[in-house]
Amino acid sequence: MTARFRRCGHGNGPLHPGDQKAVAEFTAMLTARQRPAPWTGRGDAAVRIGERGLERGRPLPDQQPDADPVALVLIHPDTETALTGTLHCARTRIHGAWTDPYRLLTHALAGRGIASDIDLST
Repeated sequence: MTARFRRCGHGNGPLHPGDQKAVAEFTAMLTARQRPAPWTGRGDAAVRIGERGLERGRPLPDQQPDADPVALVLIHPDTETALTGTLHCARTRIHGAWTDPYRLLTHALAGRGIASDIDLST
């Protein structure tokens, strides 16, 4: 007999520890999405791509904190390798400071590429 580790959501009893972890990660992502930490111009930023996607953007080292548009590079949330060249991003596209729960919303984590002609100017 094999053990069943997946639940359909209608089962009774306690959640499996793996399910509890997934629920905690998803809840943290929703909370961070609804109440983003303000971005001060320093550190990584969560940049809106499309309607729902967020990507990790790192401003250039010589970037002024109050510049608009912001010159940044989109980077992979885990490996920190550059996904794009330098982009000029309007401050209105910055969702907030980058936090780890945003990983779930990135193109890179989903295995999708970012378009080479991406426009973040508006």
